[in-house]
Amino acid sequence: MDRLLIVTSRAPFSYRSHGGNDIRVPNVGGVATALNGVLKKYGGTWVCWGDSKNDREHREEDIGGYTIRRIYLTATEKSGFYNNYSNRALWPLFHYFRNNIQIDDTGFKYYYIANEKFAEAIMEKLDSKTTIWIHDYQLMMIPSILRNRGINNNIIFSWHIPWVSPEFFSIIPEGKFLARSVSKANMVTFHTRLYEKNFRSTLEYNNIKLVGHLKTLSVPLGIDTKIYTPLTGKHGLHHTKKVSIIFSIDRMDYTKGLIQRVKAIDKVLSYRTDLSGKFVYLMNVTPSRAGIPEYDEIKNRLEMEIGRVNGLYSTANWIPIVYMYRKIPFKSLLNHYSSSDIALITPLIDGLNLVSKEFVATTRKGILILSKFAGAADGLKGALMVNPNNINEVASSIVRALEMGSEERRLRLEKMKKYVLSRNSNWWYRRIINAADSNYDNA
Repeated sequence: MDRLLIVTSRAPFSYRSHGGNDIRVPNVGGVATALNGVLKKYGGTWVCWGDSKNDREHREEDIGGYTIRRIYLTATEKSGFYNNYSNRALWPLFHYFRNNIQIDDTGFKYYYIANEKFAEAIMEKLDSKTTIWIHDYQLMMIPSILRNRGINNNIIFSWHIPWVSPEFFSIIPEGKFLARSVSKANMVTFHTRLYEKNFRSTLEYNNIKLVGHLKTLSVPLGIDTKIYTPLTGKHGLHHTKKVSIIFSIDRMDYTKGLIQRVKAIDKVLSYRTDLSGKFVYLMNVTPSRAGIPEYDEIKNRLEMEIGRVNGLYSTANWIPIVYMYRKIPFKSLLNHYSSSDIALITPLIDGLNLVSKEFVATTRKGILILSKFAGAADGLKGALMVNPNNINEVASSIVRALEMGSEERRLRLEKMKKYVLSRNSNWWYRRIINAADSNYDNA
């Protein structure tokens, strides 16, 4: 690997005003953390979108070891590219939410314009030996744009959400253009074999003929196990009596199965009245995509359901669900992972879900309840697997986790920790880079 140029929609950090100065605010996430480690090792450039007003004063900067190059969008371009096409067409499409797919006449136009701006920034920073590593569904047209402009560099495209069946993919009018563009990369990576298989089936379904040598690879993203480690001493919340702590943290999103989880708590308390006061469910939801109608709607529905369940079962000294709608500091997150007895991670569908891996790495005693439709379920075989649409099954798993013996807990967690620690973020990017180098050399 001579030199890397990484491309993401989201920047590793943004600038905000504070006391008359611009300060850096990290955009915390597993992908950003892993890519930061890659560039510090190999050097190069990170091309991303400067979506904050203050980012405009920091178009390009050296942050020690590599350079960040930001692109900017007008308000109209942002609305078309991000709000409309990325979040109201592609996101629901790739999560099988047919009724949420919104297709208008201008969304793809601005999506393409934004992808062109990324491509132009990439071309400014290329030399003949640079490997271009593009990430995720917001940037699907970049490979085609680059190839049409004569760029023959090695291109990796890493896909971080589910790839759907070819029949479902065909709903989107521009589907063939999008799939053909991604296929012009030298290598495309996915988190699971199913997503990889669906992608290859999509190319076949659309009669997309491959030009050159395309390699696909299934390699799930790992976490930085240096920062997700068991804490020592007493951490977490203190209670007046011993209660079990159930914890979850998610973005506000209709794919996360949030309402189904609340209904499962209702089901537990309705048929196991002896568990009243014996547990607290700490439900942390992070604001996301405010102003997009589908997200505002799910927030309202969730909060009404939480209010209903708390109203039914709360006592003067106890409420079953503690709901927090805000970002929490990283140290608080580690404290919650460490002090919780159960992590309830039950998305309706998820490309991977790094929270499940973070919890496993950090907890000393916890049980993971995990949706079988999360990509992470492929590796976390010690979890209690559930269908998040089956409220009775989720409720039964909560009760089972609450009553599980210490030896079974230990064996399940030990199995998962071994997997998470061995397949961390370093393992992930080394697998991809080594495979890309080999594939390009043999093309």
